[in-house]
Amino acid sequence: MTEKQVYKIFCDESCHLQHDGADIMVLGALHCTAEKATQLNKHIKWLRHEHNYHNELKWTKLVTKQWPFYKALIDLVIDTDELRFKTTVVQQKNKLNHDQYNAGSHNNFYYKMFYYTLRDFLEVNGQYRIYLDYMDTLGGEKVAELCRVLQNSTNWHLDVDAFVIQSYEAQLIQICDLLIGAVSYQNRTDIEHSSEIKQKIVDYLQQRIGYLLNINTPPWEAKFNIFRFMPRSV
Repeated sequence: MTEKQVYKIFCDESCHLQHDGADIMVLGALHCTAEKATQLNKHIKWLRHEHNYHNELKWTKLVTKQWPFYKALIDLVIDTDELRFKTTVVQQKNKLNHDQYNAGSHNNFYYKMFYYTLRDFLEVNGQYRIYLDYMDTLGGEKVAELCRVLQNSTNWHLDVDAFVIQSYEAQLIQICDLLIGAVSYQNRTDIEHSSEIKQKIVDYLQQRIGYLLNINTPPWEAKFNIFRFMPRSV
């Protein structure tokens, strides 16, 4: 029997609460083999040492003088062939009609969007370990439900486990935070875009991938896939 390839998927989310005032919701996931994840963790730690960056990487706590470090991380993501990123951007979040489409539950919608974010990574011969950032005390229920949704969405027995961890424990969750932060910043219309360092990151990321962060990429785009979901108006 052929041994399954083990993949790790590192996830993060932004503006995901129903009434947080943001006009969008963004989910993101970084996917690679378990072996590649180990190599990347070592390289990111080396970059941290090289750039004297010892704090947890968070989009909300960027430091202008650390631009070379952020640039190096973007280059690492784009230049690592085995590393794939997928993000789902829910537009006009205030127009979501959960009563009509999601059995009255924002949580149902949340898991539906996570399915859209992860589905293109899932293959029959894969073994998946999904890591989510700790957000609240419902983490255990969240990962159990996510695994159930993913398993029910495939026509084969999906080998998947999910874990809630603190983001400071996972370098690749922090990188996912950086990427979805850039996507969110470019897609939000309810904020002033006045941060020089955030705009610099957005501009450089768009330069490296070759397209804007506020467009839909083709479904077959594997490296940096953007799926923008527009709620139905009726």
